[in-house]
Order: sequence, then C-alpha cells, then structure tokens
Amino acid sequence: MNVGEPSGALTHAPASASTRSLSTARSVLRVLALLIEHPEGVRADEVAERLGKSTSTAYYLLSSLCEEGFAVHASQGVYQASRRFGEEEASSGPGHSDGDLRATVEELFILTRRRSYLGVVRSGRIEIVAVRGRQGVPRMPGLGAEIEIHSGAHALAMGKVVLAELESEGLRRFLAGGLRGYTEHTITDPQELLAELELARQDGFAVDREEFDTSFCCLAAPIRDARGRFRAVLGLSVTSNVFDAERKQLADTVRGVAARASAAALEPTRAARVLEPVA
Repeated sequence: MNVGEPSGALTHAPASASTRSLSTARSVLRVLALLIEHPEGVRADEVAERLGKSTSTAYYLLSSLCEEGFAVHASQGVYQASRRFGEEEASSGPGHSDGDLRATVEELFILTRRRSYLGVVRSGRIEIVAVRGRQGVPRMPGLGAEIEIHSGAHALAMGKVVLAELESEGLRRFLAGGLRGYTEHTITDPQELLAELELARQDGFAVDREEFDTSFCCLAAPIRDARGRFRAVLGLSVTSNVFDAERKQLADTVRGVAARASAAALEPTRAARVLEPVA
C-alpha cells in the first residue's frame, strides 16, 4: 500500500463489486425462472413487482436475457422464454418412418404448453417415438419409452385409444388377461372399460384421470392415414389440477391437432405444408 492511501481502499471496493455482481446474477436467475413459469409471457412492470425492483431495472434484466438469447420480446411489451431455453427438443429413436408426424407433437406443445407425446404400435406395445415438453416439468411417472398393451394400456389415455381400435376378438383376449389396478381410480371392471372405449370412439379422444399415477392425467387422440386406418396416437399429460380446469380446451386441442394430421394424409399435396413445424 502506498503511503497516504486511505486504509482499506483496495480491499473494500472489490468486495462491494462482487456483492453487486452476485445480486444482479440472482435477479437474472429469478427473472428467468419467472419466464419459464409463465410461458404466456410477462411484462416488465410485473417483473418489477415480483422482484421488488424498479421498472427500469426490470427492463435492464429482461433486455440482458434477450441479448443472450434466453428470452424474446414478443409483442406489446410481453417477454417470453426463448424456444432454445426452457424446453426439451422433440426426441425420436433412429430409423423410424414416423418423422413426418413429429410436427404434430410440436404443434400440440406450442398450443398447450403441456408435455406432448407421439406413439406408434409395434409388436404388442405403444412405442413413444417423440416427446415435447418444458425442462423442469416432471414427466408422467412410469411412462417411459413404451407402453405394454397387454398390461397398462387400459390405465392410460394413449392406451385406451389403441384398445378402442381393436376388433371384438382382440378386446376379448385383452380383457381375459385381467385389468390391473394401478391407483384407486384405475378402471378394473371389463364392462366399465368397454363403455369407456366406446365413449372414446364417439368423442374422438380418450382420457385417464389419475388411473396410472396419482395426480397425473392424460388425453389422447388417434391419427389416421389416407384410408382412415389407425396410424399413431397423439397425447399429452398434465397434473390433475390442470386437467380439471382445462379438460375441454385440452381435449379439443388434442383432437384438433390429430385431425389436422389425419387430414394431411388425405391430401398428399398439402401434407408438407400442414405438417410443417409451426414457426
């Protein structure tokens, strides 16, 4: 230290700068968490209120996230998490011939912001070939890369869609194996399940409310080819609270997206445009 220099001048300044940097970093992380929690977007004044800071500080934090590519300034003062952050990319196993249907998963996720799935039937199981969802949102427990039709299909909306496609003899063989109860809500009575499958045929979609796992629910609809034959099943999973509050809207959306994919198969010249990922 030089003679005459105020004592502590070289030690307190760095500590103060470090404290400010840490505070700013924490604020940025809080804003980022807020954007992920609200995919519909937030305004700067809302951020300021949640953080207890000035609106100008909120604008600074949001602008910093935009510059780094973690957020986007959508419209009318609304900021959203960018699609490169806070979302999981659609995944698919190699060698599948269902790549042209992945856009349905993308579309369903964008419209609902709920974890979305695409499944195809192969060798007695429903193989999940594509998934879309936000990071940090829990997956449906027990729903992995495939669903064994002979065991748990009756307890999941995607499974019910497939069972509803079976001929009477196929259903008879399935029911002969018994219906395992996964939760207190699982349908284990054959006649009740048959009525549920008939309702799914009439409505064009199937549901399960906490039938496979407590607090999780699913909705699903079939995708057909140009000849009306079953091709794949499109579904989404939500918590029971969301299911109870948004059931009709979610059902209409799942059924609508599946119908558009089926319509594209009926009009090959429009397929590329209809199934093109939504911008």
